[in-house]
Amino acid sequence: MSLTRTEDHQPLVADSYRDSSGTPEADVMVAAGFAQLAVELYDAADMAETVDRVLQYALRATGCDCAGVVMAHRGTGLQTVGVTDRRGQQADRLQLQYGEGPCVPVNWEHHTVLVCDTAVDGRWPRWSPEVAELGLRSVLTVWLFTTRSTLGALNLYGIHPGQFSAVDETNARLLARHASVAVATVREASTLAQAVAARTLIGQAQGLLMERFAIDADQAFAVLRRYSQDNNVKLRIVADELVSTRRLPPEHQPVPPTDLR
Repeated sequence: MSLTRTEDHQPLVADSYRDSSGTPEADVMVAAGFAQLAVELYDAADMAETVDRVLQYALRATGCDCAGVVMAHRGTGLQTVGVTDRRGQQADRLQLQYGEGPCVPVNWEHHTVLVCDTAVDGRWPRWSPEVAELGLRSVLTVWLFTTRSTLGALNLYGIHPGQFSAVDETNARLLARHASVAVATVREASTLAQAVAARTLIGQAQGLLMERFAIDADQAFAVLRRYSQDNNVKLRIVADELVSTRRLPPEHQPVPPTDLR
């Protein structure tokens, strides 16, 4: 995880995100800003760049002083994947450490959680006082999700009590919708790429077994699968070991081809 740097990014087309005048011109500027966001998120190369761009837009769109993104991972729970400075990093870390705060799973039933003043908010008795000591008094958390899955949360922090307005909340929700689609797309692409790479690796391992033992593809796959099941090792790891070393451990060498048929 790396801290993002605002100065590394070019100025945005629309800096009038927080214009609350409600005029047609202001609405056009806001729409233009989020349209640019959609394009830039589409062009992001990977998850790190996607998160970085979301955080930089958050600084402009809501007037927050720092921001962070936490992601939900199966089996490992929440993980911070990006922050704009060390105060936000510490505030996010405390949520994960204490298991309490506006982005912990119990609060994800609310798509938006607002903390007007961490110094007096009593919902999270361990987390809130420590965040107030960091100098972060306002918090706005928005849920990142799609119709199929829960992705994580975007945490926005302000140094003043009552810092976030209704316009900030609206913009944060719009940003979260764009971010959710982008994050889900990158995650699915990564999963697909990993699946393709794993299938290629397994194919290479099958080829080695077929050549060495004069067996067909189905028999070679059966050898790999049996080794995987007997040793509780993922099939991809078994294939990687075979391709890398050109052998399986001696005690797990394939049985003669006549026994595989």
